[in-house]
Amino acid sequence: MNDPEFRQMVNKAIFIVSVVLVFTIPLFFVFKNKLLISESNLLKDITNKKEMMIYITENNCNKCNTLKKELDKKDIEYELINKDKSKDYNKIIQRLGLDSSNIYSPTLIYIEKGELISYMVDIESKESLNDYLKNYK
Repeated sequence: MNDPEFRQMVNKAIFIVSVVLVFTIPLFFVFKNKLLISESNLLKDITNKKEMMIYITENNCNKCNTLKKELDKKDIEYELINKDKSKDYNKIIQRLGLDSSNIYSPTLIYIEKGELISYMVDIESKESLNDYLKNYK
């Protein structure tokens, strides 16, 4: 064990293993986070053909906050998605057959049996929200 050649080989092996670990561990986490992410509960609910409302908001949207309070007063069950924060926003919009460039906040989407039934974009007032909700209570 005191052989200098043996120690040099062990040191090389340790160095090689260390370099491999330094590069493979981050790659593993990137692969895991990007490719193996499981579907969100909302995507699963859409796939399982549930009936639901989805309320889409975004950061710094005053109308969104006001209308959210109105929805909460009415005891409407809905799934809230902040399009600036949700990692599944684009997948959800695509799954419903919508074009994300046509979605303005706040947006309310009604889904029945996993299919888009209707949606209201850029809801301006409590009255327009009430008119929309009459059909889906």
